[in-house]
Amino acid sequence: MLNAMLNPTLTMRQIEIFRAVMITKTVSGAAKLLSTSQPGISRMLAHMEDHLSFRLFDRTKGRLMPTHEAQVLFEEIQRLYDGLAGLDQTVRRLAKGEDRIFRVGASPSLGHSILPAMLAKLTSAFPGLTLQFDILSVDQATGYLATQRGDYALTLFPIDHPNVLSNRIASGRLICAVPADHRLAGRERITVEEIAGDQILSFPPDTPHGNAIAAMFAMAGCTLKVASYLRFAETAVAFVAQGMGVALVDSFTAMQPHAETVRFLEFEQPASLPVYLNRNLEAPRAIIGESFEEIARKVLLSLPRPKL
Repeated sequence: MLNAMLNPTLTMRQIEIFRAVMITKTVSGAAKLLSTSQPGISRMLAHMEDHLSFRLFDRTKGRLMPTHEAQVLFEEIQRLYDGLAGLDQTVRRLAKGEDRIFRVGASPSLGHSILPAMLAKLTSAFPGLTLQFDILSVDQATGYLATQRGDYALTLFPIDHPNVLSNRIASGRLICAVPADHRLAGRERITVEEIAGDQILSFPPDTPHGNAIAAMFAMAGCTLKVASYLRFAETAVAFVAQGMGVALVDSFTAMQPHAETVRFLEFEQPASLPVYLNRNLEAPRAIIGESFEEIARKVLLSLPRPKL
């Protein structure tokens, strides 16, 4: 099964050597990591480059600098290794019979804001419960549930997998983070048109935040000109705090403590960001899971709504 997951042009040994070189940045370091010879590593790299028909490294002053192609390949290989590590963790957990561990993950903004309150209520109801909590990127969420490394995931996007059930249980909204000395900082509500000419801190178009922001600008008839693309909403707020622009972030991010140099403003017509509770359909649902689902819904329903 493992070989079927790999690129058929690479052997497992080649992948292992390539990964070791990417991690250590030198042939000597890779040889030490794998307890093998440096000439063997060098020969294998040369063979791989010939076989793949593209360079993996530039040789500069005795160091190996990965090419763009090597970085893309490494990211794919690392995802495979992460999956194997998760599988190994699952096997160990099952072997020890640790059925009192509740494993839950969340999108960063949800995990840093509302999920702790949910888990506090859950552990209050189940005092002997052990928690395992993970912050999940968009790329990690599917594997997290599909391989049963986690019991539940709270996300801002549905998980598209035949074994995963995604239920929309609530929604947040986009709001605007601006520096405290921004011309609009004293306002409670603004429009997209009023910030269209600012330095916009945004997110890649294929992310939930990026999609919602693009749709919001399109609805307002404004052109979205992005000054910086960022991965996490918390990072965007940190950039705002340094006066590097304005950011459209989710309302859950705004619930967290932030520097006094940032103000959060509501939009007159905010875009919605749905919240999904996801679980693996193949995994037996225990009473703890049922309780968590009920708690999650109650916590989200209790959140104050803006007066639009």
